[in-house]
Amino acid sequence: MATVSFEHVTKRFGEYVAVDDFNLEIQDREFVVLVGPSGCGKSTTLRMLAGLEKLSEGTIKIGGRVVNHILPKERDIAMVFQNYALYPHMTVYKNMAFGLRLRKFSKDEIDLRVRNAAEILDIHDLLKRKPRELSGGQRQRVAVGRAIVRKPSVFLFDEPLSNLDAKLRVQMRTEILKLYHRLQTTILYVTHDQIEAMTMGNKIVIMNAGKTLQVGRPIDVYNSPDNRFVAGFIGSPAMNFLEVTLVDEGGKLYVDGEKFRFPIPADKAQGYMEFKGQRCTFGIRPEHIYEQAQSKGHDPTVLVEARVELIELVGPFAILQIAFGGQIVVVQVDSSTQAEIGKKIALVFDMQKMHLFSTQPPYRRLGR
Repeated sequence: MATVSFEHVTKRFGEYVAVDDFNLEIQDREFVVLVGPSGCGKSTTLRMLAGLEKLSEGTIKIGGRVVNHILPKERDIAMVFQNYALYPHMTVYKNMAFGLRLRKFSKDEIDLRVRNAAEILDIHDLLKRKPRELSGGQRQRVAVGRAIVRKPSVFLFDEPLSNLDAKLRVQMRTEILKLYHRLQTTILYVTHDQIEAMTMGNKIVIMNAGKTLQVGRPIDVYNSPDNRFVAGFIGSPAMNFLEVTLVDEGGKLYVDGEKFRFPIPADKAQGYMEFKGQRCTFGIRPEHIYEQAQSKGHDPTVLVEARVELIELVGPFAILQIAFGGQIVVVQVDSSTQAEIGKKIALVFDMQKMHLFSTQPPYRRLGR
């Protein structure tokens, strides 16, 4: 097992900066997820750790050892790729054993490791098959098994589930988590799917345009996003944003959106007083806007009526698009809702769960 350290790591491709001054400490046996939109630099970061890309600046350490100029095969890592990268002419057994044979392991040791990994992944009955005879989920298990047999210090996963259908993604997500708890090894996992990031990682790193925007536990990032980008990227459906002015009336603070005005709870207002009179962005998640009928002890000053534009039923809940404050706001309610398209619905905004952000780059969260 090993720690991993990125110190001021930068990667340039000519004039283009793919990764900009990246810093991260990964503890032994920690499961860390790099998440962000396409082109944010997460896969490039992973490839630099694997030795598949050279650093432009900075230092990478594995287990305290600087690996900047060490060959990939000598870094004691194993990588699982998005496209499986299996040899089509080899059986599952030979695919899993190939790396061990190159390293001159004995036949008995190879057989033991391959069969143990196959047992862990429940692919022991597939060992004689070739990749073309496997489903996408089975191929992904083989790719993971090929990494397991090496018993590396660090596992690297580069969007391993993106080629699978929705049901298989959920299944394989569970299998990788079980594997992590069983092997207790260090994992760095790359994905663009924020649901994967939230459900899998001990710690998540949100990236955009080559920069690190926030690092923390999933629940902390969800509850206290550092900036508007993180707030909008983490959470599904995404957070709603409305432009407002902070208004002070008799020592009481309000968010004023011209077509609506909500009071900020007293226990939160003190943190925003320094911004009174300023324009800012009011953020609230869809699950923190409730139907009046389902809201207990609601504050009547945050009760609004708005017209329903669209209803999407998603199993146990429904997603409503409502016309409010001059724009469309998304609300998540119980599937038993009586809402109808084209009619008004009474809603309560939970101001204890509100967020305020600056309207100027980098759109930082206010009121810390």
